[in-house]
Amino acid sequence: MNSVGPNWMSDYQVPTAGQSYPLPNLSVTGRHGVGIYWQDGGLPATGLPDWEAKGYKTSVVKDTAGTILLVEEPNIQNVVGNIWPCICNGPKGSGDLYQLDPAPSAKNYGNDQYGIHSKRFNYLFHDNHVEALKIEQTVGRGILTDPRGMWTVAVGD
Repeated sequence: MNSVGPNWMSDYQVPTAGQSYPLPNLSVTGRHGVGIYWQDGGLPATGLPDWEAKGYKTSVVKDTAGTILLVEEPNIQNVVGNIWPCICNGPKGSGDLYQLDPAPSAKNYGNDQYGIHSKRFNYLFHDNHVEALKIEQTVGRGILTDPRGMWTVAVGD
């Protein structure tokens, strides 16, 4: 999912604050999509996940046809039953939460797959359409390491 943003503990892997789920403000500069990943010890006394964890209302996305919901993020840790990486922080950056990671030891193999797929990834948008796009087409007025455009819920950036 297109993550709220690239900052650990405030945009992704966010503490639930005792299952009160304080959603990050999407109007703050640098925030992206609605993909939130909560982190805590589970429900009290059981340690099980909270299947009713809070998320964003659909109304926060003003341009459903121009806002990314899900991205293609090839990673050796993407296996059935594994939550990691359940969010994507952007098209290019350091670490396995990006589509492309330039590090030679990257767990993310987007660098290879991107080239094989005519330099395109598949993107699912909030209106349910899918497009195969070059990463440069998705960032709007941003840059690959600090995307705007289709990566944010803001209109016209």
